Amino acid sequence: MDNSKLQDFVTITVLHNRITFGDVRRLQRDYLPHGLAGREQVEMLLHLDGMIDRADRAWADWLVAAVFDFAVFSERSVDAVESGTCDWLLDHLAALEISTKVTRRLERDLHQALEPIAPIEYVDEAAEPIADALPLPAPSMVMPAAPMSQLGIAA
Repeated sequence: MDNSKLQDFVTITVLHNRITFGDVRRLQRDYLPHGLAGREQVEMLLHLDGMIDRADRAWADWLVAAVFDFAVFSERSVDAVESGTCDWLLDHLAALEISTKVTRRLERDLHQALEPIAPIEYVDEAAEPIADALPLPAPSMVMPAAPMSQLGIAA
C-alpha cells in the first residue's frame, strides 16, 4: 500500500482529534485491507494513537490486534518471534513519550509472546496409583429415573 494514503488518513484524523467506529472500519477496509505491511505503518499508527484525545473502543482493539499480528506473524520464518520484529517493536514502544492503553496492552502481549512455552509433561503409564485417591465411577450416558413426584406430574 502507498503510505501517502495512510498518511492522509492520519492527517485528517489528527485534525478531527478523534477516531470513530466508522474511521476504524474505513481504515481496515480502504487503507489496510491486508493488515499492516511495514514498520513505517506501525510507527505512523502508534504516533496517531498518542496524538488523539478521543477514540472509539474499536480503535484500541483493532490497533493492538493489527500491530501484534504484524510483529509476531508477519515474518516468513518458522519462528517469527525470533526474527527481531518483536524486539524492535518493544524498543519502539519504550522510546515513545506517551503511554496509552494501546501501548500498554501491546507491551504486555509481546512480553507474553516472547516467553518460552513450557514443555508438556507426559504422565508415565506405569506409575503407581495414589494410595488415598478415591476411585471414580465410570461416566454414564443414562440418567437415573426420577420419581413422578419430582417431575411435578401426578400419578
